[in-house]
Amino acid sequence: MIKKPYLFSLLLIPFVSCQLSGVENEEEELNDTSIVQNTIDSSEIEVPMMLEDSINGAPNEMVFQRNDGLRIEWTTKKDDQIQLNDVVMVNYTARVAAGEVYDSNKPLGEPVPLKTNIGMMIKGWEEGLLMMHIGDKGRIMIPSDLAYGEDGYLTIVPPRADIIVDIEIVSRVEPVKLESGVLVYKWKSSTEGKTPVKNQLITFDYFAYKKGNKPGMYDNSYQNEAPFSFKYEYTNVVEGLHIGMSVMKAGENAFIEIPSKMAYGSKGLVDLVPANTDIVYDVRVASIE
Repeated sequence: MIKKPYLFSLLLIPFVSCQLSGVENEEEELNDTSIVQNTIDSSEIEVPMMLEDSINGAPNEMVFQRNDGLRIEWTTKKDDQIQLNDVVMVNYTARVAAGEVYDSNKPLGEPVPLKTNIGMMIKGWEEGLLMMHIGDKGRIMIPSDLAYGEDGYLTIVPPRADIIVDIEIVSRVEPVKLESGVLVYKWKSSTEGKTPVKNQLITFDYFAYKKGNKPGMYDNSYQNEAPFSFKYEYTNVVEGLHIGMSVMKAGENAFIEIPSKMAYGSKGLVDLVPANTDIVYDVRVASIE
């Protein structure tokens, strides 16, 4: 699941700066998304019994069990499978196997977005999610080796804890396909306002992810405690971000997926983004003026 409970409520705050100072320390705290440190009473959560792996000697199609301990149990199972790079809207509650809830989107009152293939989720969550389908309901049971391992996470997840995620896959976000291969997955849209014109100031918060063999967050605006701004069609951000922002309005949120040639290309970005690596900005647009 989302990697470190770095609070999905934080994701909904307006974004901050593109400067790289302090990124490495911030990455240790915020690397990859884990949603809201919950305010839910664990006693309200009914823990269902495990399903049988077989029925009358035949495999139970509502159960998947892998040798390393990853397990999925469905209460509803559809046929439109989630694909690598998809953005899906989900409802979820995460708990340690003992039953204590530590994370959920319920306090937000609305589904939240997950994007695969950017290091946003712990390994077991992502691998389980990619076996599910749009419209599915069920739970992903994640062994500690595919979750937070021997260290756990702060005081929230104990060391060597197995994780259970009750999840509903609400919908898939279809991307807007722009020039040069830039994709914009709008997961929050607005019917008001207009897209930017030349020289307007765009102010937004963001999380920046790298793809590739070692995906994960490499930068975010929250570390500077103020949103980041740039003038549209100026050149102080990567070209792909300009292209992606061309379809955004104030109040909208989106993942902007940028091919390496529209990002840092063959040079990469210091020790943060390797050469020839695609990147993804998770943006929250505060204003366009």
